[in-house]
Order: sequence, then structure tokens, then C-alpha cells
Amino acid sequence: MIRKFGRWEPKIDGNAIIDDSAIIMGNVVMGRAYVFPHALIRADEYAVIIGNDVSIMDKAFIEAHRNVVIGEGSIVSHGAIIHGGNIGKNVLIGVGAIVLEASIGDNSIVASGSVVKDDFDDDSFIAGIPAKKIRSIEEKDIKYIEEAKEEIKRKAKWLKEK
Repeated sequence: MIRKFGRWEPKIDGNAIIDDSAIIMGNVVMGRAYVFPHALIRADEYAVIIGNDVSIMDKAFIEAHRNVVIGEGSIVSHGAIIHGGNIGKNVLIGVGAIVLEASIGDNSIVASGSVVKDDFDDDSFIAGIPAKKIRSIEEKDIKYIEEAKEEIKRKAKWLKEK
């Protein structure tokens, strides 16, 4: 469901694939993205800006408590929460991870269940409560993200088949 929220109405690329059960409301600007069942993206005075080839998985929640920018090719996994902040390009936010007004650099991974309250540079593998940089991203991590993105694109096509 795409709906107005306050004085704001979402602006969504015509090639975005959005499940009927997802809710996108308010000051949201979305490129060619994939939004899976029961995801919620909500913004009013602040904005949520989502780049091309971003995947918002089942039951993810994104709220613009502060501006939120999600860079091209990033994945917000199942049940993840983003409450303000900037997510770089090709970032994987793991299952159930929480990002609270933090910035995460390009080509990074946030491990499942982590709580991110601080900013992290590019190429960081981030984990824990509170999250810390565990190590730098390796070639195998980049390969994992690329494989996940390809599988998600394949599954997103199923959303179009109604």
C-alpha cells in the first residue's frame, strides 16, 4: 500500500517491485527497488531516500526519525530496523539488526541481531550489541553480498506474478 502521510506522498520509480502487503507512506523517494511482504517504510518531516536495486526484505521497518538514505544495491534483511541514518552502497543489514541514527560506509556488512549506534567506515564487518567493527570486508564477503542480491532479484520477480 502506498499512501500519503501528513502532507507527504511517496515518489516511487515505476520499475520498483513492491509487494501488496508492504506499506510505504509519507516523504519516501524510491528508485527501482524491491520491497517484500509486510515491510514498512514511513517518513514525515524527514525523508527516506532509497536508491536503485535496494532490497527491503520481509517485515523490515524503516522510519525517518532523521533522514534515511539507503545506497544503491544495499539489502535490508528480514525484520531489520533502520531508525534514521545513512546506509552506503552495497551494504548488507543482517536479519533483525537495528540501526539507530548511524552511518554505515559502502561495501559493509552488519551482522544479524546487531545494534548499531555509531558510524562506521567503508568495508567494515560490524557485529554485536553495541556493534563494533570486527574486521575489514574480504573478497568472500563481497561475493556473498553479490550472490544474495542476485537471488533477491530472482525472488522479486515472483512478487510481480499475481
